[in-house]
Amino acid sequence: MPKVTRKPELRLTLDPEIYNALMVTARQRGDTLNNHVRKILQSSISRDAAENGIDYVSQIIRQTIRDLLRPVEERLAKINAKTAITSGTAMYMAMQVIEEAGYDSHGVYQQARKKAAAYLAEKEGGD
Repeated sequence: MPKVTRKPELRLTLDPEIYNALMVTARQRGDTLNNHVRKILQSSISRDAAENGIDYVSQIIRQTIRDLLRPVEERLAKINAKTAITSGTAMYMAMQVIEEAGYDSHGVYQQARKKAAAYLAEKEGGD
């Protein structure tokens, strides 16, 4: 004779408004209160599982994107550092040449800086 396993039972207390709403919707659907509550619980559990699954997938996607972008970020940081060093070297050399030519290198620097800022503020194609 096969072994019969009992389904677990759950007892809970509801507010009268919730109980009445459950009864009304169960009757409207032609279902028993027990089946209606089971369906609501199953739907809620399925929805939570889907949301958690989406969260898990989102985390994996974010981590994968971070892993893929990390080498690009590191390469851009190295290029930026080289550019800064090259720019500083060029500026120092230009200031030295201007100074040796007998001009006020600080004044020339200030003028050049203003012109560069104005140039960078221009929109493209605004020649």
